[in-house]
Amino acid sequence: MNVPCAEKKLKTPSLVIHTLSDLGVEQFFHLPGNTLAPFYDILRRQKKIKPVLFKHEQAACFAAAGYALVTNRTGVCMVMNGPGVTNLISAVAECYYQSIPLLVITVDNPRQNFGIEDFHEVDSFTMLRPITKKILNPEKVEDIQKAITEAVRSASTGRPGPVYLNIPVTLMGQTGLLRKVQVKQETANPTIVQVKRALKLIEAAQDPVIFAGSGVVRSGAEKELDEFVTVSGIPLLTSLGGRGVIPEGKPLIMGTPSYTFDVSFLKASDLFIVLGTRLNPVNLRMGRLELPKKMVQVDSDRPNPKFKKADLYVQSDVREFLLVLNKEIKKRRTYRKRTPSRIYTTYKQSYRDFTAADYRTIAAHPSKLSSQKFLLALSQFLAKRTAALFVDSIWIPYTHLLPRVRTARSFFSMRSYGCLGFALPAALGACLAERRKKVISLSGDGAFLFNCQDLSTAATYRLNNFIQIVLNNSGYSSLHDLACAQFDRQGEYYLWNTIDYHRFAESLGVKAITIDSPGQITTALTKAFSGNGPYLINVATTDQGNLKGAFWTE
Repeated sequence: MNVPCAEKKLKTPSLVIHTLSDLGVEQFFHLPGNTLAPFYDILRRQKKIKPVLFKHEQAACFAAAGYALVTNRTGVCMVMNGPGVTNLISAVAECYYQSIPLLVITVDNPRQNFGIEDFHEVDSFTMLRPITKKILNPEKVEDIQKAITEAVRSASTGRPGPVYLNIPVTLMGQTGLLRKVQVKQETANPTIVQVKRALKLIEAAQDPVIFAGSGVVRSGAEKELDEFVTVSGIPLLTSLGGRGVIPEGKPLIMGTPSYTFDVSFLKASDLFIVLGTRLNPVNLRMGRLELPKKMVQVDSDRPNPKFKKADLYVQSDVREFLLVLNKEIKKRRTYRKRTPSRIYTTYKQSYRDFTAADYRTIAAHPSKLSSQKFLLALSQFLAKRTAALFVDSIWIPYTHLLPRVRTARSFFSMRSYGCLGFALPAALGACLAERRKKVISLSGDGAFLFNCQDLSTAATYRLNNFIQIVLNNSGYSSLHDLACAQFDRQGEYYLWNTIDYHRFAESLGVKAITIDSPGQITTALTKAFSGNGPYLINVATTDQGNLKGAFWTE
C-alpha cells in the first residue's frame, strides 16, 4: 500500500531537502564536506532544488545574500563544520548588519560532545551568536522539520537576518516522519493612534525630510512610499540600502548623495521621518549627517538605545504603516500638500554645482583613465539600459558618479560591516535568480582578489548575464591614499606588482577585455553587454594619489 507523501518516513538528509523544497527553496549555495555528503545523494535524485557549488565558504554565503537581495526571499547556504564555519563568519556578519534573510546550514557533532578535540571541532554556536538572529540545534529527528521552518520564518520576518541551523551528525542516519510544513509570516502592524500621532508631527513641521532605507525594500513598500512622497510633497533622502526605492531623478528624490557632498543644509529640517533604516554611523554618513531635534521612526526592529531616541518610534512593518498613513492623509481634507521645500531646492542647486565641478575636474585630464572617469562613463552607458549593480564599498565616496538607480533591488553595496569580497559572489547569486537581467559586479582589484576564484563559477553555470568589472590600480590604492593624507607614503604596505587579470579570467573560462585609456570604455562595455558572457573587464586605472584626504574626516 502506498503511504501518502505527508506521512512518509525518511532519513534525515531526505527530510531536510524535502522540507526546504516545500518551503519554496529553489537553489542553495554550498561547499562540500564529509558530513554533508549524504545530502548530495538525495539532491541527485530530485529536480526541485538546484545546488550551486562555490570554491570558498565566504563566496557561497555572499551568493546566498545576492540571491536574497534581488528576490526578497531567504537565501540558503550549506557548508561543512569547523573551518567551513570560520571561513564564512565575515560574510554572515555583513548579512547581519545589512538585514539580509539568510539560512546557514551545517552538520556537526552534538554540542554536548564539544571538548574532545574531534576533527574540525570548533564552537560555531558561540562564534555565530552575536551575528545571527537565532541558532537552532535540533536534538531529535522529530524536531528537524520544525527547526527548518522556524529558521526560514525567523530569517525573513521582523528585521530580517541570518539564522544558523546545525544538524547533529548523530541524527543523519535516523528516520523521521515527513509532514506538510509552511511558514506563518508575522507582520507587526501600527495602531491608528501611532499613525495619527505621526501625522500630527508631520503636519506641524515646516521642513520635514523622509529618510528611507533597506527596510522599505524588505517590506515591499516601494509603491506606498512613492504615494506618500507624492501626496505629502516631502523630499526623500535614502541610505545606501535604500537606493532605488523610488527611481532616482523623479521630483523630490534626493537619493544618496556622495559622502564628499556637504549636507549641512539638512540642519534646516525640523523633522526626520525615518523609514526602515538604522541610525548608525554609516547611514549617517560617518557622523556628518546631523539629525534634527524631532524625529518619527518606523522600523520592524526594536529601537536601539545607543541611537538617537525618536520622538515617536513605531515598531511596525513599513508597508503596513504607510498604507494606514496614506489613507489618513487622503481622509483629511485640511491636509496641506507642500510646495518644494527650501531644503529640496537648496539640495538641487548645490548638488548640481557639486557634480558639475567634479565632472570638470575629471574632464580636465582627458587621457587619464581614473576610476572616477570610468564610473562616469559607466553611468552614461547604463542611462538607457537595465542592469543590477553590486559594488564593494570602497567606491562609496563616488556615489554621485555611479549609475542612477531606476528600480528597487538593482543596487547593492556592502555597508556597515564593510567586508571586502561581497560584490562578485553576491552578483553571481543574483545572476542565478535573474538570468534575463544583466548583473554587474564592480570591485577594486583588492576586493576582487578576495573571491576571484569563483569567476570559474560564472563559467561553470554559464552565467551569460554576468559582467565583472575590476578597477585595477595594483593594490589597496584608496586605502593607501587615505593613509598618505596623514602620514608619509607607505606604498610597500598597500600596493603590489601588476597582476594579469585578463589571462587569469580566461584561464577560468571567462571572456576578458582589458582597457587602459578612456576611449576604450564604451567599446568594452558594449561588447560585454551585447555579447554572450560571462565577461571580465580589466580597467587599468591611474588612481594612485588621487584622493586628497579621508572622506570621513574632511
